[in-house]
Amino acid sequence: METTKSPFVSIIIPTYNGGQKLESTLGTCLKIRGIRFEILLIDDGSTDGTPDRIEKRFPAVKLVRLTTNSGSGARGRNIGLDMATGTYVKFLDHDDLIQPKGFKIECQEALQSDADIVISRWGVARINEAGLFDQLDRRVFSPPDPNRLVEAILLGEPTPYTAAALYKRSLILGEKWDANQTMIDDFDWFCRMAIKDCKVVRVGSISYFWRLHSDSFQGRGHHNATIYQDLMFARFSVYEKLEQQLRACHRMNPLREQLLAKRYYQILRCLARFDQANCDRLLEKIYCLDPYFVVDSTCEPDTWALWLIRRVGLSNFLVAYGRLRRLGDVFSPSSDRKRSGPTGSQTA
Repeated sequence: METTKSPFVSIIIPTYNGGQKLESTLGTCLKIRGIRFEILLIDDGSTDGTPDRIEKRFPAVKLVRLTTNSGSGARGRNIGLDMATGTYVKFLDHDDLIQPKGFKIECQEALQSDADIVISRWGVARINEAGLFDQLDRRVFSPPDPNRLVEAILLGEPTPYTAAALYKRSLILGEKWDANQTMIDDFDWFCRMAIKDCKVVRVGSISYFWRLHSDSFQGRGHHNATIYQDLMFARFSVYEKLEQQLRACHRMNPLREQLLAKRYYQILRCLARFDQANCDRLLEKIYCLDPYFVVDSTCEPDTWALWLIRRVGLSNFLVAYGRLRRLGDVFSPSSDRKRSGPTGSQTA
């Protein structure tokens, strides 16, 4: 089943009331062949009997029981990272379905190239009422070129979700997942990894599928304006932190400033609907980054809004937009624009 010519991998899974989803996730992990690995399951105060069932069904899993719920998967990942003994680390959410063949390819590439990070393709699939994949709603994403990770982030391109990367443990020792980023902690984590001075390799295999279901972040909050507003604030804080880190390591340049201004604009446009008070501050940040900032089709896909901005000016448009609360546009909570990272194991 195992081979000595492979890296030893620590698979870290935080969970809260994981139930059947967690059991099927562990089932896919146990189908892995040819790779040495350990599974570290951190139970964040479950109340549904999950830990007891896991101990009986999966005795090989190293289970840690926490008595109180933290409200964030970050706590479990940080505890698991402290416990990990593998050369490499794979983070999973408790409703992810790992793809054993893709995982093996990741590990083989890590061994052959001595990479610090191996990124792979990943999938998102809706689960129907019977618990099966909905073939009509299955999408596969490809990671960006390792040589342009920062630019991909600033362009809003899909970046690897939680389980779409394999990390050398020596690279991430001392790093912590941010428990304050309960909505997009995976995006925050990857942004920090993207600016490290390390060797990143990309493979073409699919490492896992993230399941979209009624309990997932997208299922619960995709149409909820309050959650959507909180998500915009979370995204703003991640980009703001990324900006500070790029400046601190002298890796900011004019192109990145322009791209970041556009990311801030899209957040600004969303917040104008809910939070006019913070619009002026964000607008000031945009013009500090790019004094010649002009709204164009690369950051404003809504032709109606673009037409109006060109006639009344950005500041006047934001005021009018906030008052009109026009529904159904490309930045509304009900639009089909997906965020940069799912939080399937988001704890309550």
